[in-house]
Amino acid sequence: MASQIVLISGCSSGIGLATAVFLAKDADKRFKVYATMRNLAKKGQLEEEGKDCLGDTLIIKQMDVCSDESVEKAVKEVLDAEGRIDVLFNNAGSGFFAASEFVPISVAQDMFNVNFFGTLRLIKAVLPSMKARQSGHIINNSSVSGIMGIPFLEIYSASKFAVEGLSESLAPRLQQFNIRCTIIEIGPVDTQIAQNAQDWTKTLEEPDEKTKELKKIWDGNFVALCSKKMDCYEIAAIIQEIILGQNTKFRCYTHAEFMAGALAAKVKNSATNEPIEIMTKLVFGKREDEN
Repeated sequence: MASQIVLISGCSSGIGLATAVFLAKDADKRFKVYATMRNLAKKGQLEEEGKDCLGDTLIIKQMDVCSDESVEKAVKEVLDAEGRIDVLFNNAGSGFFAASEFVPISVAQDMFNVNFFGTLRLIKAVLPSMKARQSGHIINNSSVSGIMGIPFLEIYSASKFAVEGLSESLAPRLQQFNIRCTIIEIGPVDTQIAQNAQDWTKTLEEPDEKTKELKKIWDGNFVALCSKKMDCYEIAAIIQEIILGQNTKFRCYTHAEFMAGALAAKVKNSATNEPIEIMTKLVFGKREDEN
């Protein structure tokens, strides 16, 4: 059986790196992975962790998801080399914690350019060949905060809500071309997303005193909520299950327990205030471990 050709964005660290290495090291060689990143100067960790399969089942390429030209070039090179792309994993993403009124519009636009328009660019680039072959699978990396809006993750949540809407709208139509569409709903993971956003956070405006106080409360509660972080390779194993059809759900949750109450309330009672009340208690209420 021929290896599946997998294209992954955002592979310099975190989930992208782990998924690229995990799939490339598959003992049965069921995958050939094209791992991409914006800045090839950051490929050292990927090369080190994937050194046993580099150049064989793991190919590293430059691709900036914020550039039409870069995305089109990378996709064309893979199609020219392999004749097809079986799986696209839209992984590249960025985020930071801030109250939205203190985020410059230009910074919010930059985040949408990575998280939403980067996803859309890659989908647009791979779909013509997938439709022509009547085969393919698009996996979009979303987040629990793409279903339930989380305070101080407002711009990030909005960008992931957009990914959710795009994916939901695409899925029924792509089924007519035998193309699967999956959203992976990720909870707390041990990644460098906060560190990678440091350049953006330097541009944020100074919040008012009340907002600073709320952020301190939020910091304690949200850290407690996110205490059980998954390892990136655990996420990679879930993604492999999705690709192999061992998990065929449209929405695949990695953390069944994370914010389960708020998510259930939204699905069941979206026309009421219950989801907002639950979220308010989670992030601004007094924790059980506090005196």
